[in-house]
Amino acid sequence: MRAIFPELPLYVVSEFAPAEKDLHWVRYRGGLLENLARCRGAFRGKSIRLAGVLLVPNVPFRRMRLLALILAPFYFLAVNENLNDFMLRPGSLPAIARHFTWRAGNFLRWHFSKEGMLARRGWHDVPYLAARIAPFLRVRRSDPTPPEAESAAVPSTPVSADYLKFLASTVSTPKIFRRYWASALKSLHADAARNPSARTLLWQAAAIALRGGAPISSAFPGEFLLALSDGSYAVYPGKPPSDKPRVLIISAYLPFPLSHGGAVRIHNLTARAAADWDQILVCFVETDAPPPPELLERFVEVVLVRRIGSHSVARSDRPEVVEEFSSDAFRAALRLAVRKWSPVIAQLEFTHMAQYAADCAPAAPILVEHDITFDLYEQMARTSSDWDLHRELKRWRSFETSAWREMRCVVAMSAKDQAVIIGARAVTLPNGVDLDRFRVAEQDPEPRRVLFVGSFSHLPNLIAIAFFLDEVWPRLPDAKLHIIAGANHEYFLDYQSRQVQPRLDQPGIELEGFVADVRPAYERAAIVVAPLVASAGTNLKILEAMACGRPVVSTPAGVNGLDLEPGRDFILVHTGAEMAEAIAKLFASPDECRRLAAAGRRRVEESYGWDEIARKQTELYRALI
Repeated sequence: MRAIFPELPLYVVSEFAPAEKDLHWVRYRGGLLENLARCRGAFRGKSIRLAGVLLVPNVPFRRMRLLALILAPFYFLAVNENLNDFMLRPGSLPAIARHFTWRAGNFLRWHFSKEGMLARRGWHDVPYLAARIAPFLRVRRSDPTPPEAESAAVPSTPVSADYLKFLASTVSTPKIFRRYWASALKSLHADAARNPSARTLLWQAAAIALRGGAPISSAFPGEFLLALSDGSYAVYPGKPPSDKPRVLIISAYLPFPLSHGGAVRIHNLTARAAADWDQILVCFVETDAPPPPELLERFVEVVLVRRIGSHSVARSDRPEVVEEFSSDAFRAALRLAVRKWSPVIAQLEFTHMAQYAADCAPAAPILVEHDITFDLYEQMARTSSDWDLHRELKRWRSFETSAWREMRCVVAMSAKDQAVIIGARAVTLPNGVDLDRFRVAEQDPEPRRVLFVGSFSHLPNLIAIAFFLDEVWPRLPDAKLHIIAGANHEYFLDYQSRQVQPRLDQPGIELEGFVADVRPAYERAAIVVAPLVASAGTNLKILEAMACGRPVVSTPAGVNGLDLEPGRDFILVHTGAEMAEAIAKLFASPDECRRLAAAGRRRVEESYGWDEIARKQTELYRALI
């Protein structure tokens, strides 16, 4: 297609991004109507000169090919696996006839030859079909107690009679049961031709499904037991429990090491709350590694659930991130923790974890809004026509506002965020800084050294550094820029490359990933910048820089929600030219830098120490119970 029309831009509609960065990628994800809307958004204002598809057998993308036909029926180009092509035009009728004749011949050979599908069929197909139909006919029992024989633990493969009985008697949700049941039957069916015991069990399977219908209601559904059996769930004892009231901390991310602002907040507040409360942590992790000792010293128990990632997200009206963090294993782990510890408070950290509020009952649920997520999407949507971005904005607004109504209290990071929250009690517990750990450096900073701290996993940080490098950096000759980009920054640079591509290959730039201790970076910096274009919540890095006595130059979004006075506590700018001019003036004025440093330190000491914020959190807990 490039050879035919080299002068035209080439768009690729696919599940995964193409390797070539000069191609325009339209992600294929979800149903036909969703993808049709996404494509029409991407092609708005453009006409399609050629819409090509590959007619490859046994590849489940018929709806994707149908998109091309709907979008450009008169310019539809089909290419088969022999690289023969045709269009829907009279001149292509011979090629179309050859293609379908050849495909029909393949179908006949596949099914009716000596080695075809029918030749491989056996009598064991009959019980297999019966067993597949049986789940749709079973009757669920009204008694909550399963038969004794079916209460065995879940065995591993190969499939056994006990496993089939366990599924039939325990899993109450029909959709979940059919999924596990079909998987077990496929394994039996594949083994039936050479294994007599598998054939025997296959004949018994339909009766097992019909006889063992799971109870209509259950205090702990069987699908949760199955979810806990996949090896993703681990429990670690921490410090000895006491008779203090118990608080359940539920987090999407491990709060140590301190790799992002959310971890810094959870780490500091739970460290201080440990004196008055027994805390239990239930959180997602990406690996099987045990929790660090720093967590076991403050929590009476740490429950880790490994998140099984997938590019395929369930079709839903909820935001994609919410679906990515939806897990039966996590839901089961929460219910077990609630049953074991009887917490009085269940604190859900991060917006997308609000989906687990009902699993924490009867504990009082608190949602900690590290940022108002739909507010962030609104800011980004103002300057983008991206269809997915606008769709996610609608989903976040619906999900987030509904979640608030399920909470006993919603914690906001600023008065600005608190004012947005409706339908629930809301309080402000701002972000803070460890005033003992972050102190004013005794040595002078390196001349003309600028520092930016922001994890590239957060898209606004990537947009911010791209803005700085395009609009500010060329105006600062002989300066040095130190960027701390967080863990796995190379991955996020590539992942977000379709949205933003910061020009990091310029001279004078020092790029680092995750840094366990950022204090030396603050000590070396002459100026700390926050050139954010969009932001929600509050920026902890601003407070850390001020605590270390470093002057801050920021856009309005960079100090979003912080009660700071421009000109006194920091320098406020609105454009790249203004930011470059402000940095240049501070380079030339050490006295002004020292004045800003002293004022910034005083400001965080007055209002942003973690000790005072933790005291207010304890007051909130006691009020709720």
